[in-house]
Amino acid sequence: MRLTAFRPLRGQTALAAMAVLALSLPAPALGQADPFGALYTPAPGATPAKDASSGRTGATSVSGAVGRSYAGADASGRVSLAQLDMMPDNAPPLPVALQGHATRYLANRPKIVIPGYTLAFVQGASASAFGGGAGLDTSQRRTQIATRLVGLTDAMAQDMADAAYADLVAQLEAAGFEVVDLATFQASEQMRGLARYDGPVGGQGIIDSRATKAWVAYGPRALPIIKGHAFETGMGAVAASGALLRFGRASRDLDAIVLSPRVLLDYIDMESTGRRTYSGSASVDADLRFGINPTSKVDFVWGNNSGGAMPGWFTTKGAFTPQPFGILAQTADRSDSIATHNALVSIGFGSVYRQSLVYDAEVSPKRYAALSRAAVQGFNAALVAEIRKARGQ
Repeated sequence: MRLTAFRPLRGQTALAAMAVLALSLPAPALGQADPFGALYTPAPGATPAKDASSGRTGATSVSGAVGRSYAGADASGRVSLAQLDMMPDNAPPLPVALQGHATRYLANRPKIVIPGYTLAFVQGASASAFGGGAGLDTSQRRTQIATRLVGLTDAMAQDMADAAYADLVAQLEAAGFEVVDLATFQASEQMRGLARYDGPVGGQGIIDSRATKAWVAYGPRALPIIKGHAFETGMGAVAASGALLRFGRASRDLDAIVLSPRVLLDYIDMESTGRRTYSGSASVDADLRFGINPTSKVDFVWGNNSGGAMPGWFTTKGAFTPQPFGILAQTADRSDSIATHNALVSIGFGSVYRQSLVYDAEVSPKRYAALSRAAVQGFNAALVAEIRKARGQ
């Protein structure tokens, strides 16, 4: 890790201290072009592939740390996007384990209906840590790392949501289940009355350790996301109760179990030391890691003959793969100036320092799409296997 010491210069003016120390500050390590990129890029005049990345080079892991006498950042795992673009555009289904609740209901109706399939993508993540310096307001330390996903377009995400729904239908039918066709269940009064969003839905929350993550959820083009099924938090999640009642009546009318999967694909794992009042140090680590976030789940409903809605669900502890798919490239360093910090300390002000680093998490579109398909196929396969088990097949 590159560390820069805090060395208050006594006997100098604040202005002189800032001028001298500013000259010694290291430049931020930004994303670089692959020096061998010409080996992978199209010949002059040729049209680049539509799913080609920028080809730059970056890291797969970054960290930031601050203490009473130092601040530093580190990056490791050098990878070229141009090289990732050359990797296969397919991957085997990701192994996924589901834990079922009230799975006995799955055997109470012969058919299956899927009114929606939510596929969401984490597109931003940040984590911070704080050290209170033994509880003294004059010696606080804070560090933060923020990332944003680059390379996933709305069109790509929408296509993957369509493919996720189609894959689940295909896997269920291949396993011998009768899936109610789109026209039939859309003609159902209960299904027509479902409240749906007009397009993609965004949200954010602390859903992974101490990291705050932001996501965008998509539904199949033919089946916009059902309200309450887009990983909403707070009052937004209340809409799910209205859908539940309609699911129960539709299950009775269509003689089918209602399935509503929600899959959240993640790109990064972040850890921090959190908030520690009686400590003079703090650190945050961020590692690229593709997989299914543990927030993912499947809701299912059996409607009894009186129209009651008997719910069940599947949860997961998540599923991840070590396969490479992108890079982390620093785009900004918004940290406090160490020169200013030292100058202020030298004239009697408190020792307060905040480190803030910003990174692009740029993906190879082809690799990211391949791993997304593999994750969804694995999730769907696990769901079909659990339904078969619940029905004694």
